Amino acid sequence: MTIAINNYYKPYAAADAGSVYKTKIVVCDSATHVLKVEVLEVKSRVGNLKSHSTETKLEATGDATCVAKLTVEYELEDGASLSPEQEKMIVDGYFSMLQMIEAYLVAHPAEYA
Repeated sequence: MTIAINNYYKPYAAADAGSVYKTKIVVCDSATHVLKVEVLEVKSRVGNLKSHSTETKLEATGDATCVAKLTVEYELEDGASLSPEQEKMIVDGYFSMLQMIEAYLVAHPAEYA
């Protein structure tokens, strides 16, 4: 199952704390601003995941905004599909994480300069 969504957000938005999980970077392309990771270990609130990967692409849309394009691919251990509410929970969690990373980098510009 794949969830693909584009989300517009402004920097500095508040984000809730998310889950802790282990990942492996599969693609990190600085030129196209694409990051793809495979989730190796996670305690999920949506069910037992057999496999789980994400691809994130950031595109500037203005001076203080960007579009975050997120694709989540997953397979549940029992072969079932997630409900729309569970899919939204996953996507919202990833966008909250992106917003927390952005807030950190804005507060610490030397980290990426």
